Amino acid sequence: MLKVYSTPEIKLFTSILDDLFEFPMTNSTVKTPVHDVIENDSEYQIEMLLAGVKKEDINIDIEKDVLTIKAERKENKDNKYNRKETYFGKYERSFILPDDVDKEKIDASMVDGVLKLIVPKLIDKSKLSKKIIEIK
Repeated sequence: MLKVYSTPEIKLFTSILDDLFEFPMTNSTVKTPVHDVIENDSEYQIEMLLAGVKKEDINIDIEKDVLTIKAERKENKDNKYNRKETYFGKYERSFILPDDVDKEKIDASMVDGVLKLIVPKLIDKSKLSKKIIEIK
C-alpha cells in the first residue's frame, strides 16, 4: 500500500516543480469527481458526487467510445467566507465504454447532488461486431 506523506517540505518541493514545469503535480485546475461504477446483468451505473453543481452546469457527451462528464461548481463572489473548505471550479471524468453498451439509451438524472447515469447493456448481442483479420 502506498503511503502519502504531506510535510511542509514536500508541499514546497511539489509547488516548486509545478512552477518550474508548468505541470501541476498535485493541484490541478480540473478535478476528478468522486464516483462509483456499478455493474449488474442488464446495465452499468455511474454515480458521481457533484454536490453544489447545478444541472445546467453539467455536460455529458459521447465521442466514439468515450463517455465524458464535465461539470463546474461556480462560486458566488459576493460571499464572504470565514472558512472555505469546498472546491469551486471544474470537474471532468471520462470513461471508455465497453462494446456491449447501448449508447442510444444512456439516461442521466441528478438527485441530492448525485449524478446518476444508467448505461444499458445491449439486449441483442448480435449487434456486437467482431472482425476476423486474415494474416497474409
